Amino acid sequence: MARNDTSYGVQNYSVPLSLYDTSERVLYAPLVNSPGFPSPLFPLSTSTYPVALFLTPSPDIAGSVFDGHPFEIKFAAKFTTTASLNVTLNLYQVTNAVLTSGITSTTYAGLVQASPSVSGLTKLVTGSATAANSTSGTITFSQQYTWDSTSKLLGINTTAVTYQKGVSISNTQSAATVASLAATDLNFIPTFTFSAAGVSVFNITEFVIDRI
Repeated sequence: MARNDTSYGVQNYSVPLSLYDTSERVLYAPLVNSPGFPSPLFPLSTSTYPVALFLTPSPDIAGSVFDGHPFEIKFAAKFTTTASLNVTLNLYQVTNAVLTSGITSTTYAGLVQASPSVSGLTKLVTGSATAANSTSGTITFSQQYTWDSTSKLLGINTTAVTYQKGVSISNTQSAATVASLAATDLNFIPTFTFSAAGVSVFNITEFVIDRI
């Protein structure tokens, strides 16, 4: 049987490293104009008001295409470090109410603060600290999910798989299911924790949703 894959997301995106420190931080929108940014959904970040860059099904492939069908979140990045450090990758689901509350609001501020914590934010996967890296390398992540409009339940179907520089990295499943979610609540955000300063390049080659 032929596959009917659809794919939507961000590719070849250079993470604005000046917005990061050694705390856990969400993925941020860029500080300057770049291909696809700013957009109606993602204004540019500033040092005062960083903007969370999240992945959500495109309106033209949402709805019935995802209703009851498995889909996969895939993430890949290339990085360069100038010091020996660890990189930890986590994945979260966030409700639409948080994202539409406004960049400067208390609710949204809880999302973009260090170690984000806000009602409507659910950690799906907790990564592990990796072996120290002092040269260039790669990170890849994938996991399969389903959601349906009847139960409004986001179900996690497979074990999260993460590799760094070709080495398997262990993950902890933080949530088996997330209940009472509308299609607009299918928003996903990775976070990064750098154990020390020294990341000079962090380029996301792929952060996408694949309908499989």
